[in-house]
Amino acid sequence: MLRWIIMALLIGCGYLSYNYWISKDNQGRISLAMKVIKASGKRTPMQDVIIENPTHWNLQHRMVVTLESPSKIRSYHVKVSTNDHLVVYEKKQIVLDEPSRLNFDLPKPSIQLGDQTLLHYEITMRDWSNANFFSGNTSTTKFDLTLDTTAPTIQTIAQSPSITYGGSALVVFKVDEESLDAVWIHNGSQDFKAFPFTKDKYYASILPWSLQQRAFSATIIARDKAYNTKTLPISFTQITKIPYIEHKIDMAKKYPREAEAIASLNTYPDFERANMRTNIQEIIKQDLANFPTYDAFRFKTFNPLGVGKPRILIAFGTKRRYFFKRNLLRESLHLGVDFFGKRSKIIASNEGRVVLAEEMQSYGKSVLISYGLGLHALYGGLSSLLVRKADSVEPTSVLGISGKSFMNKVDHVHFEVLVQGVSVRPHEWMDTLFIQRLNDVLHQAQRRIQEQR
Repeated sequence: MLRWIIMALLIGCGYLSYNYWISKDNQGRISLAMKVIKASGKRTPMQDVIIENPTHWNLQHRMVVTLESPSKIRSYHVKVSTNDHLVVYEKKQIVLDEPSRLNFDLPKPSIQLGDQTLLHYEITMRDWSNANFFSGNTSTTKFDLTLDTTAPTIQTIAQSPSITYGGSALVVFKVDEESLDAVWIHNGSQDFKAFPFTKDKYYASILPWSLQQRAFSATIIARDKAYNTKTLPISFTQITKIPYIEHKIDMAKKYPREAEAIASLNTYPDFERANMRTNIQEIIKQDLANFPTYDAFRFKTFNPLGVGKPRILIAFGTKRRYFFKRNLLRESLHLGVDFFGKRSKIIASNEGRVVLAEEMQSYGKSVLISYGLGLHALYGGLSSLLVRKADSVEPTSVLGISGKSFMNKVDHVHFEVLVQGVSVRPHEWMDTLFIQRLNDVLHQAQRRIQEQR
């Protein structure tokens, strides 16, 4: 009899030890994600945006809870309460088909609650393991969500009255939203950054009208953490009657066969520069990844050669169309302006920072300067460089000396102005009246921001 008692005790102790070993709570995984359906556009199909671990909810977008357990799911329990311990939802659900993974929509509060109410979600899952004397292991996760059904508000503070095809304009605006997630500007085909300006909630952005985009529109977009979105169109007078030079080149005069003409075009500087342009745009994109809050800001007129009226070798926007007899082979667009030089000093014109100073394919020795608010300028075709990457430059700083290159046998400088990577009319930035109008917008915005304090 004693032997059976001892054996029972040993079995009992063994089971208790085994049960203790397998009883480990929080072995399962409980996660939360918000699914936002983005409306389809002309070029983009409808698609879901997944936001992991959201903190705000407008009760419109789906909140999806995912339960995962290696021992399969037996049941789950959801409890929702407010800061004052008011329980606004509670439910226990038995899961019959014993899945290892289960998704369900997060339940909404059963009563109406005001904006900025903080909801405490507690979700507990029990599995089918033999732990806890066959009742299974439990896993518990808590989520806090702030109700937010109100979209941000946008107010234009000051802006340029007009924009020219191929040119630039400036806008300063305010976004009022405590839980702001993102703010940007869309011009009909591309998104552009808005830069913090002067103080919290205020932004400034220079907008480009690309030569490769015949139609122009501009819309400020602000989105909060609940994915409430507000848009505000910006109205500019659009100046479209701007003459640009076009050259038609018949390659049949030089090459007897079309295949030879096509092969030769691959070595032309215009098309080699098209490949380098992608690299320049990527460099600018990386440079804009970290930007400061801009305070008092004024531009000076650009004058890269430091002379009154520099002679133009190739104008901005010059289009070359290459034909073989009547067949169009390729087209190129000159996105800077080439000025004649005579071993001329190349001047920075404004305060800035050197982003690149090196030999570039088809551009020769080149310097890329960041001037703030997303504005960059490229100085190419130099015979020598007098600055290095990361140098700070003053308006009178000499960046290099104009010269000849393998691609261009004439002493010159290639001057290209880019707004967030988009090439724009350099002559605007060399025009005193244009710069004065930009500075007037900045001054007006700073004054109005001061008045709103």
